[in-house]
Amino acid sequence: MAITKKETDKKPITKYRKDKKENYISEIEYLERELLAETKSEYHDGKIVAMAGAQLNHNRIVSNLIGEFYKYLEETECEVLPSDMLVHLPECKRYVFPDVSITCEKVEIMKKTRNGLQVLINPQIIIEVSSKSTAEDDLGKKMTCYLKLKSLKQYVIISSEKKSIIVYTKDKNGKLDISSFSDEEDIKLGDCTIKIDKIYKRIGFDQSESSESKEIE
Repeated sequence: MAITKKETDKKPITKYRKDKKENYISEIEYLERELLAETKSEYHDGKIVAMAGAQLNHNRIVSNLIGEFYKYLEETECEVLPSDMLVHLPECKRYVFPDVSITCEKVEIMKKTRNGLQVLINPQIIIEVSSKSTAEDDLGKKMTCYLKLKSLKQYVIISSEKKSIIVYTKDKNGKLDISSFSDEEDIKLGDCTIKIDKIYKRIGFDQSESSESKEIE
């Protein structure tokens, strides 16, 4: 956000943008804006990207996941964090809101957020619920950025349009294992084994299958 000396001064003084292209937003400026914003936005290397609302299937899947994880993890040191938890991806200069983040270590919050906005830096598991509009990023640039996190052990993509889950698991040496799940299989996420039917409970994949919901004109 530009700050000018006075109204007649034609050359604005830029507090955060130095030697950056026009319209570039710094990380600090984004964090200050986000703290005061009424709606959530992500930061993608100089750009602020507004977040759209999610569909019913998406929200049901996220709710099912958090419920299942809570049952498994309530007596452990692990924490399940919903989509309001901002996560920093330093290698890609991104700040994002994953659908679900899990950490089983002491939660680490980024120190340079001087304005009080809390940003998680050490998730061990990140889950994204994917749709047609997000699949390209979930399987592309965002996935690449997530997998660069040193703390990350699993990245999980769950389709909201069919029973399909892809799990990317990193071993201690950083080697990546890719597993796909569908139908009535069990899926191992961290130390939790969850039935896919539990994740997709009450999910319909077309209007005729969608249960317990109707449109009101």
